[in-house]
Amino acid sequence: MTLAVADGLQTWLDDHLDGTGPWRLERLTGGNSNETCLLTDAAGASWVLRRPPRHALSASAHDVGREYRVLTALAAAGAPAPRPAACCEDADVPGGPFLVMEHLPDAVSIIDTLPATWPADAVATLADEVVDALAAVHRVAWQEVGLDGFGRPDGFLERQVRRWYGQWEKIACRPLPLMDELAAWLEQRRPATFRPGLVHGDFHVDNCLFARTEPRLLAVIDWEMATIGDPLLDLGLLLGFWGPRTVDPPAMPALQAVSRGPGAPPVEHLVARYEQRVGHPVGDVVYYRVLALFKLAAIVEAAYAQYRRGELDTPYAAALERDVPALLEEAWATARG
Repeated sequence: MTLAVADGLQTWLDDHLDGTGPWRLERLTGGNSNETCLLTDAAGASWVLRRPPRHALSASAHDVGREYRVLTALAAAGAPAPRPAACCEDADVPGGPFLVMEHLPDAVSIIDTLPATWPADAVATLADEVVDALAAVHRVAWQEVGLDGFGRPDGFLERQVRRWYGQWEKIACRPLPLMDELAAWLEQRRPATFRPGLVHGDFHVDNCLFARTEPRLLAVIDWEMATIGDPLLDLGLLLGFWGPRTVDPPAMPALQAVSRGPGAPPVEHLVARYEQRVGHPVGDVVYYRVLALFKLAAIVEAAYAQYRRGELDTPYAAALERDVPALLEEAWATARG
């Protein structure tokens, strides 16, 4: 879908990017948070432009300035992420606020199937690539690359249940009894300490870009929820969506369906490889798997509430009628062992 590019936006892009108009914007499919567009100049050079959706669930979750800052830090650290190009935080610029980043034209995202050009045993390589990328993000010396003050690591775990339960309470449109059960379990099992680090905030295979011709990870995308906190929350979400599910059919069945296919390594392999790459044991991964699913359920239930109010009409939002309770059922089954 091609979008109109207002004169004011044309001028801003001429002034801030290494390109020349007339500029073209094309809406890209995929993603359920920020609006993502392909930006092309007169010579055919391309970038990706991201901006908050019309019905933003949370201003902080769609802060393009924060995302630009973390992408800048990741570029300085050599971590696998798109390179930032420009950021506009001025709402008076048509289409603003938005950020512009590197476009990887030969990249693909993986949801429920692998590219036909990949070898038969590609899922094992994919798993190692994803774990290695996550470990690289978590090894970033965040205080040395401009992220000091980017988050509040002190008390991070203590705030998690209260924050996400409170967010769900504000938008609750139906009973979800397992929210209370899981909140109590998480408060009782919370680890006493953790190693502060950069947290992606929504890490799963669908937020990784791979080379089209081989299972080689090119970049981790969608950094709008990044912060400084307990990095094992990222590992918890990756593991929560990996391997056989405890609920059938599982929540969000297409997401990481490849992790349940033939040749996919077990969760234990991912944990061992992650520990090797970061250089220390991870401890109670069950806690982080449960917390990650609890958090995700609280976040996406807001999209279902929008669907109920008629503000969001997509297959993704409609499917949350069943997906959110299933996420909570999976979290509860994991908590019970």
